[in-house]
Amino acid sequence: MKNIFLTFWQIIYKEITVFRRLFVSKFIDLLILVVTNIIVFSFVMPSFGLKSTYGPFIVIGLIPAICLFEAIPRTTNMVVDITGNKKISYLLTLPIPSSLALASIAIGWAATSSMFSILILPVAKILLFEKFSLSHFSVIKFVISFVSLQLMFGFFSLFLASLIKDMKYISWIWARVVNPLFMLGGYFYTWKSIYALNHIAGYANLFNPIMIAAESIRGAVLGQEGYLPFWITILAIYGFTSIFALFGITKIKRRLDCV
Repeated sequence: MKNIFLTFWQIIYKEITVFRRLFVSKFIDLLILVVTNIIVFSFVMPSFGLKSTYGPFIVIGLIPAICLFEAIPRTTNMVVDITGNKKISYLLTLPIPSSLALASIAIGWAATSSMFSILILPVAKILLFEKFSLSHFSVIKFVISFVSLQLMFGFFSLFLASLIKDMKYISWIWARVVNPLFMLGGYFYTWKSIYALNHIAGYANLFNPIMIAAESIRGAVLGQEGYLPFWITILAIYGFTSIFALFGITKIKRRLDCV
């Protein structure tokens, strides 16, 4: 058991070690995203009638959005490996069950994503200052929501990789998966607003993991009023995580003939 735990941790740590070399570049990308969103939604769009609180609303939505966008390079790299050199096969020779080995990759991705997406909140607060109130901020809820959604997107990336049989199909990730989930995932609106507009659309949006993640993290930072009940969103996040983990790990194991 000790060897399994150590191997599990070493695989996660490997992902973190590789990512550290990219941290500065990722932080610059993050800073550009936060600044441009703040400029547009906090200073430009309010002149067209949007509420002044819309800027913080959008910025907090960047946390799940950036995690979603990270799924593209992760998926691409894994598909390239599975269809090419298959370095991932080495993990399956380690003294650890193959399911845990694959799960450790997803958890490693969640850890690396956390390392820079956690910076969104302090950067936004510094740039927006008084425009970004943290009077309703809950540390406990934020930590629970943040960690939970990171895990969900880690396994979501694994799930996506399991669906793509060849690199020639990689282009559909953005058009068919990431973009629809993002545009219909509550980045620009709350679940209650879309439900008020159309009940069917509201219920359909409950099956979008991005919507659930956005409602959860915004409720933790901006206050519960106007958002889905926090603990229900957490349960839903882990429901999505379980589905992504089950199907992702199972399909990849089959492709690698380790079932």
